Amino acid sequence: MSEHERPELWKTLRWLGVLATLVALGWLGVGLVNRSIGGTVTGLEKVLGAITGSTTRIVEGRAEINSTSEISELALIELEMTATRSFENEAYIFKYLPAGTKRLIAKGRFRITAGYKLEPGVSLKMENGVPIARFPEPQILSVELKDFQQLDERDGWANQITGADRDQLIKDLTLQMRQEAARSGVLEIAESTLRTRLKDLLGAGEVKVERAEKKKPEGINP
Repeated sequence: MSEHERPELWKTLRWLGVLATLVALGWLGVGLVNRSIGGTVTGLEKVLGAITGSTTRIVEGRAEINSTSEISELALIELEMTATRSFENEAYIFKYLPAGTKRLIAKGRFRITAGYKLEPGVSLKMENGVPIARFPEPQILSVELKDFQQLDERDGWANQITGADRDQLIKDLTLQMRQEAARSGVLEIAESTLRTRLKDLLGAGEVKVERAEKKKPEGINP
């Protein structure tokens, strides 16, 4: 082989090496894409199962929780809050003689949990590369009385505080606490926590949350 032909041979070999590398990289890329596409729905199913603690299934390209007879809950926020309420009652004997006014003021300390009712319709899918989670509205899941303290108690001369009065005050206090918790911003925090957990589990920069459609009662037409 002449000295003139040797550089041309090496040049040809280098081009063949580059071409082979490009073909190998292209084949590897196609394989990775195929594996990624093939595992996407399965991955979504695992993430949905992990975050909800429910069994899941794949339906029409999306992961959703299995329908069950009992609705489970996903508690994302837990905190303690206090509320104060008063009970007052004025009574009469034979509608004319005042029996006095009884009054009770109490403070309750409550354990609040907020999150989601995992009703049928909760699902997770990918659309244009963006995860879309379908969940119902966040809500207060539980309001548990942890401590009850009477701040003031006064009886009328013939109208005294009873156990039924205290029970009613606790019921009213619990309802008040539920309403105050819903207005406190805890539901917005629960929604933000859901987005953050989904982002972390999916490794995504963005997650959209849509509202799951409420199941209409049978026999009711739209």
